[in-house]
Amino acid sequence: MSAAPKYDPNNEIFVRREDFDQVFSKAIPKATFHRWAGEGKVVKARDLDGWYLLNKTLVHQGMEPVDVGEFRKERQSVPQGLKNSQLLYIAVLQSDARFAIVSPPRFPLPSTLTPEEVEKIHTLRTEHEKLIALYDEPAERSIYRHGFLDALEAAAMVDGE
Repeated sequence: MSAAPKYDPNNEIFVRREDFDQVFSKAIPKATFHRWAGEGKVVKARDLDGWYLLNKTLVHQGMEPVDVGEFRKERQSVPQGLKNSQLLYIAVLQSDARFAIVSPPRFPLPSTLTPEEVEKIHTLRTEHEKLIALYDEPAERSIYRHGFLDALEAAAMVDGE
């Protein structure tokens, strides 16, 4: 009998639902995926809505974790300016679950995140929530968020990324 796979939280990779299927030969139906997430078979990332822990899920299911080296290389190849824009954009979206974005940004959002990037998102989110707190009315907060995201997108496009 082989030893149970070991889980190392430092070698975690955070993925969105759409990108979770990359590791499997057959895609998991959307309803099944969300049912499994509700049952704890797919492990949700804490304090990061819409993201899941790939390796923790695999180990929890008795499977071998994926080598995160390729994922880290992919993230390292992203220009730092674009990476910062991506992380800030995710942080702002995470700041209020009721906040609805009209359209996705024109720059690509990452399909995976490293633990270090998730930590940076949490830091950016905390700082951004301090700014949002300056506005009392929900409509003002929504206008501020949309304006902030528009400005962020414009800055990323000017940088040529």
